[in-house]
Amino acid sequence: MAKMTNLERRIARMNAFPAEVQAALEDQLEKEVNLMVAAMKRAAPVSDFEDQPGELRDSITAYRVPGRPAAWRIIVGARDKKGRLYGSYVEFGHNKADGSRAPASPFFWPTYRARQKKLRGRILAPARKLIRQMFPKPKP
Repeated sequence: MAKMTNLERRIARMNAFPAEVQAALEDQLEKEVNLMVAAMKRAAPVSDFEDQPGELRDSITAYRVPGRPAAWRIIVGARDKKGRLYGSYVEFGHNKADGSRAPASPFFWPTYRARQKKLRGRILAPARKLIRQMFPKPKP
């Protein structure tokens, strides 16, 4: 028998839950992802150097990964005039054309790390509550 990949294990674990629990997990995960996107937008710098000020901030979006349960991606989709993504250059800093260094303005990873610490508990809380209702402890 072939070994299961991490993705296959995660899909199997998710499918083992009752449909109500799966729905509760998905709903809460969507809420948390939207809150994280909102926090990243608040932290994103707005520069006068952008074609439209706030373009970087407004380009932060999230979408559900097709074919994978409880999987979302958050992307920063702002592009420069040549069509290149520039969110990582703002996040980590970069060398300018004149040889000087543009400072970093971190907004994505600090926000992600700050919210990630309690993310799992907030996502699982509604599912735990539902499981307790579905399977109450027997009274002695």
